[in-house]
Amino acid sequence: MGEICFDIETLGIDDENLDQKVLEYFVNREEGFKEKKGLYPFSGKIIAISVLDIDKKLIETFYHSSQFSLFDTGFVDDYSDFKRVFIVCDEKGIIKNFYDRVKNASRFITFNGLRFDCPFITFRAIINGITPTRNINTPRFKKEEHYDIYDVLTLSGLIKGNSLDIYCKVFDIPSPKVNMSGKDVEKFYREEKFLEIAKYCSLDVYSTFLLYQKIKDYF
Repeated sequence: MGEICFDIETLGIDDENLDQKVLEYFVNREEGFKEKKGLYPFSGKIIAISVLDIDKKLIETFYHSSQFSLFDTGFVDDYSDFKRVFIVCDEKGIIKNFYDRVKNASRFITFNGLRFDCPFITFRAIINGITPTRNINTPRFKKEEHYDIYDVLTLSGLIKGNSLDIYCKVFDIPSPKVNMSGKDVEKFYREEKFLEIAKYCSLDVYSTFLLYQKIKDYF
């Protein structure tokens, strides 16, 4: 298997489902914590992962939906020259499917995956009792193993970084932030627009792929 792009969407866990001592600790430690619960793997969960296989021209998105039934075979469509497949799972299933898809990848491609996606997935795998198929937390400066676009475009922190949306606009790439953004995920989730979140995640990973194609020969 060749190069694999991936992206996750996360959501804060409801207070009543968190250990109260853990919740109290973080609330007292960080101002505005409750609005940022989804950014931490101890207070947030994964509700979608999109995996883009460059060789197969395939984007698979595993996502949570309360509308799931045992007879759900998944939703399929085409986007540009890629086939998109959307499969409903619980968080444990999302993470298991992710590890199955990336176990033989020759290179990971992400946007801020070194700092966010990879450690978040790893901690949630531990919490869910999932044995990983490989270590996705690769050494920072080994681009041949993990090409983190954000790290590359900031020259590993030497210059100020920007959002995926801004980089897409600057480099004339379709932005995923057309009908929603990461800030809208919780609102869409509460409105049970689960497939819309999954589609947004797939657009995120597709834009990540296009941005990689644009810059890879320069860095």
